[in-house]
Amino acid sequence: MQCKGKNATTSIVNAGPSVENGSSVDSVDAAPPQKKTKSTGTTPTPRAETTAESCTHTMDVSDEPVPQVVKSSDKMRRSKSSRPDPYTTLPATTTSYIQLRFQLMNFKNVYRIVQLPATFTFANLHTLIQYMFGWSNSHLHRAEVVSYVVMHDPNGELAGTMKRWGRKPMLGEFLGGEEEDFGDRISWKFERDDNPIYNVDPYGVRPEGFGEDYAKAIKDSHLKLGEIWTRDFMNNASLGESPNDEIGIIYEYDLGDSWTVHISCDPKELFFNSRTPINFPIVKQAQGAPPIEHAPDFVPGEEDANDKTVSDRILIRENFQLYCEGKLMSCTRRTELAIYTPEEEAERQKRLQHQREQRMEVDPGEENYDDDDDDSGEWY
Repeated sequence: MQCKGKNATTSIVNAGPSVENGSSVDSVDAAPPQKKTKSTGTTPTPRAETTAESCTHTMDVSDEPVPQVVKSSDKMRRSKSSRPDPYTTLPATTTSYIQLRFQLMNFKNVYRIVQLPATFTFANLHTLIQYMFGWSNSHLHRAEVVSYVVMHDPNGELAGTMKRWGRKPMLGEFLGGEEEDFGDRISWKFERDDNPIYNVDPYGVRPEGFGEDYAKAIKDSHLKLGEIWTRDFMNNASLGESPNDEIGIIYEYDLGDSWTVHISCDPKELFFNSRTPINFPIVKQAQGAPPIEHAPDFVPGEEDANDKTVSDRILIRENFQLYCEGKLMSCTRRTELAIYTPEEEAERQKRLQHQREQRMEVDPGEENYDDDDDDSGEWY
């Protein structure tokens, strides 16, 4: 499903509605249950929406055994020991699921809505984001868990992004005791007022900056989504300071270019149950794709981010595990978010090379910018 031109109809890959909150079904699907039909896992047909009926397999994956340890792909971080790689190892199975929205900051209508197992770690979350947005996992990443979140208007230009967030330490934590002085009050005035609850990265290192950071540093493999949002909000990451819908995650990838994803929840559609324990993410809806990673500011023929199409393979539940195993790849191209096998990419590169050779025979000085299908090879 492609949209060409800035005025084209935006494409949405939609896996359909979710289960009723707290209901128990074979998998994390809509209630009442709907009939499933086979999917070819190919590019969506030209429609404004694509539903789960046309994009999921007839097999109920919740009834199939799911391997707990998967192999690392060449793109993913490899463990230096015999321990499973936390970035490509699926979490423990569970019946408890959490639905979240992933909004690419500064790009209207580029988002994903996903149901995730409560056992999903932030290491799993990093890998999923790389998969869903077509990035190469070639840069540093980090995340912050924040409270007191205020969202932008859900019907406005900045829907899905956070307007403000964070907290400032109480003045009493700076004052008191024999060493109290005026300098403590001055320090408090300059203390950042958007402190997160957690600073999360691969190493659990506290970021450096002006003043004391009022947050706990933790490794991304040691923190689970089920510790951030809880059914009893008094046990959530803020320990009841903020309700669940006022807690969010700010994920940053490539600390130079700073691709930022705001992760938030809808309190009316937050917690879900599956009848059998499972451990894979379920992408319910996907729209748009980022600009090409590592590309110049202007790439000839590249669509606007919100006009790019998304492969319907993103809706097939088994595909995230295949991505972790290195059997599937993803990347953002000029007109789409593509998900493909290494064999398909090898064939594509052969075809592109053949096209280049044919053009060079006609005009040796011609640039390669006008390849019909050359969305990636020239730029990364």
